[in-house]
Amino acid sequence: MTAIEQKQIAAGSGACRGTDRTRRFLARIDAHLGSLAGDRERRAFLERQLEGWECRYARFIATQGASEFSASTRDPPHAADFLLTITGLAARSAAFRPPRRRAQAVGRAQ
Repeated sequence: MTAIEQKQIAAGSGACRGTDRTRRFLARIDAHLGSLAGDRERRAFLERQLEGWECRYARFIATQGASEFSASTRDPPHAADFLLTITGLAARSAAFRPPRRRAQAVGRAQ
């Protein structure tokens, strides 16, 4: 994936319009993605990140937010932070999926 494509993903992602915390995290993810060898490694990394964030979100909801450390009592994490992060990671993961072949798409529609 080219740098231009990565910028387009970041610009089009709803997560980039979210909180500063989410934007900073996704910027670090984008920087790390560029250091990985190929799309397969990027997909695997993003899938692990997604799995971890989904688990953290489930724990956050189950404990009503008590499971997450907050560096600032004036700005504790919110459910929206998790959802924006998960959405941003999912968008990036989708960008690295190989294109589907037309024959497969037609066969599944029947």
